Amino acid sequence: MKLLIFIIGISFVVASCDPFMYYDEYSKTEGEQWKWSDKKTFEVEVKDSLNMFSVLVNIRHTTDYPKSNLFVFISTTSPTGASRRDTLEIIIAEDNGKWKGNGFGNIKLVSREYRKAVRFASPGIYTFEIEQGMRIPEIPVTDVGLRIEEYRELR
Repeated sequence: MKLLIFIIGISFVVASCDPFMYYDEYSKTEGEQWKWSDKKTFEVEVKDSLNMFSVLVNIRHTTDYPKSNLFVFISTTSPTGASRRDTLEIIIAEDNGKWKGNGFGNIKLVSREYRKAVRFASPGIYTFEIEQGMRIPEIPVTDVGLRIEEYRELR
C-alpha cells in the first residue's frame, strides 16, 4: 500500500511539471472493481477554443485483469448541450500476455488516445462520461482517468 501511495505521489509531481497538460484527473473505483453501473464523470472547464488538444483515457488496472483489451463507452456533452457517444478499445496486454503501459507490482497504467487534434467549439464546461463496456459486470480496474493535453504533432 505504501508503494502505491508513493507511485501516485510521484505521478502527481511528474504531471504537475508537464507543460502540455491541460487537464488530468482520476476517479477511483469501489473495491478496485469497475462495475457496469459505475459511470465515471469528468467536468472540464475549457477556456481555449482556438488551440488543438488530444483527449486521452487512462486506466489503472490490476494484473488480475482477465482479458487483453478493454472497451469503454465515452459520452461527451458540450456547453451548448450537443453530445456524442463513442466506443473506444484500449489494448491492455500484448498477444504474448505482456502488460502494456507502466507500473510496479500488480498495478498497471495504460493510456489510450481517444481524440487527437480536436478543437473545442466554444468555451465552457464539457462533461465526459466513461463507462466500461465489457461483457463482464465487474473488472479489476482501480482508477479511470481523463487527460487533455495540448496537441503535439510529433507524438
